[in-house]
Amino acid sequence: MIQKLIGEVIHGNKLGRTIGFPTANLSYSEIDISDSVFIINIIIDHKIHRGIWANMVKKWIFEAHIFNFSDDIYGKEIEIILLKKIRDNKNFNSLEEIKYQIQKDRDFATGLELNVLTFWSFDVIHEWHKYYLAEAKKCGTNLITIIATDSNIKKIKWHSPQNSQIQRFKEISELWISDEVYMGSEDHPMSWVHKFVPHVICLWYDQWWNFVEDLPEKISELWLETEIKRIPSFHPEKFKSSLLKQK
Repeated sequence: MIQKLIGEVIHGNKLGRTIGFPTANLSYSEIDISDSVFIINIIIDHKIHRGIWANMVKKWIFEAHIFNFSDDIYGKEIEIILLKKIRDNKNFNSLEEIKYQIQKDRDFATGLELNVLTFWSFDVIHEWHKYYLAEAKKCGTNLITIIATDSNIKKIKWHSPQNSQIQRFKEISELWISDEVYMGSEDHPMSWVHKFVPHVICLWYDQWWNFVEDLPEKISELWLETEIKRIPSFHPEKFKSSLLKQK
């Protein structure tokens, strides 16, 4: 299960720095996390960085090794997204064993692609669309966005979109948030799940229709471990498509 941790970076014993793998340490007490090593995304000043994390349950300390990062962030509030557990924590007999294991964990994490799948009409682009995609991007390493076709929107909403599928595709692509953008097809939408085997599917807070309702059952039938996550609303009193269209 994807979990989020927000906290201030504190000073540690700097052991990671001495062996070539500096860490950002966070103290926490409000979230239940196993004594394990995870692949993580770290959000610093609204930018996503990749890394690995060792959780020390007995110490209530989180040690994040951020890949290719050397800035001084002591005292800065950062956001940690736990993407996938790699292994349980274990004891080591020497610093060399620790270095070897960290490098092994890092190689595994950098070589693993965790797809995030998003899809919708994206008609009349506004701040909620940007928020939705930016939050979804935090949940993996590769954000894939599917643009619904004009005909499928008409089937679902009983009316045609305000902007054509070509225009909507262009506008989402030019946001430069999604790593991959595709035009939807007339086939069953589960074909995208088959193709990309997503680590997580991120839905709108109010995204409902038959396909969405059937998603848990369909994923179970495919023996996938895909998580379904809903992105919270973002000022719906201002940035709801129906309201913006009226304006």
